[in-house]
Formats: sequence, C-alpha cells, structure tokens
Amino acid sequence: MSQPISPTPALIFFSILYRKTRVNIREIERTLGQEFAGQVGDLSSYFHAHCPMKRYYSKEMGPEEELARIFYFSMRPVSREKLVSIKLSAFQLEDKWMGLAEKSSFRTVNIDVGMVTLENLVLATGKMFTHRLYLGQGVCGDLTLIYQDDSFQPLPWTYPDYAQHEIRNFFAWLRKILHLKMLQGLQVL
Repeated sequence: MSQPISPTPALIFFSILYRKTRVNIREIERTLGQEFAGQVGDLSSYFHAHCPMKRYYSKEMGPEEELARIFYFSMRPVSREKLVSIKLSAFQLEDKWMGLAEKSSFRTVNIDVGMVTLENLVLATGKMFTHRLYLGQGVCGDLTLIYQDDSFQPLPWTYPDYAQHEIRNFFAWLRKILHLKMLQGLQVL
C-alpha cells in the first residue's frame, strides 16, 4: 500500500515567445520580475532560443521573422503546487499584453510556464489532451520531458521546441541547480 508523501520541490521557468516589433523585452522582464518575485524569487534570463514552432505561432502572432523566444527561470526551489497559480497569473499577463496591442489582430506574447523537477519537466497549459493531467482551476500538466539515463528525454508528444538538444541541456543544467539547492537545504517558497 502506498502512502502520500510530499514531493521534492521544483524550479519554475517561463518560456516567452514574443513579437519583437510590438513588445519591448525589457518591459516583459520588468513585469515578470514584479509579478512573480514573491512566488518564485528573482528571475534570470538564459538565452534567446531557436523556435521551430514559429510557423505555428505566426498564425496568431504575426510574421515568423518578427517572433523571438527567451527563457527566464528562478533558481529558488518552490512547491510543485504553485504551478497552477503561476500559470493563472501568466494567463492574466498574456491578456494584459493582448489588450495593449488591440490595434493589432495578433497576440503579441505567449507565456509557457513550466517546472523542472528531479524526475521530469512539466508544462502548464489550459488545453486538455490525452497525455495531460488536470491540475485544477482550468490548468493541466503536460509531461514534456522525462529524466532518464542522465539526461532529459523527449516523449512522442513533446513540442519540437522542447525536444531540441540545446534546450534539453539547459533544463538538465537547471535540474543540477535544483539538486544542489536541495542538498544545501534551501528553504522552499
């Protein structure tokens, strides 16, 4: 018989796809820092990543050449239960930025919220699908990568963006940070 246990903490990340001609990335950074500092600690940016999904997103965000992706992450471990509330806040920010761009028929910012754990990487989404688990308040968890054989491995449904070797290495680095923080006994938010 299994008994309920408290899971290890996670590191939260934000993958921001934005329309560079309509949105100032510094404004995004400032807003993310203000909105989420109390929930995840300070945010750092990592890199502008190649985005194989630009064609898909261009249908609602505008021309592919105007889209860029950047990752932000927290190095402060958080309780996994926070994923739902953080995704709900991200939905509100997307709506806010959409409202600022009302003169355009295109969405200007897409915020993917996810968490890196010792076992896997989970994205939060509002869309149901066969491999997604309902977490509450309209948010599902998408098991995107699993940690196996000392690296993150994609699954048949993993988005091409997250299946890239460079991105998986980034998340493996975040996992190492999480493991070190846990060994140091850093307090979880």
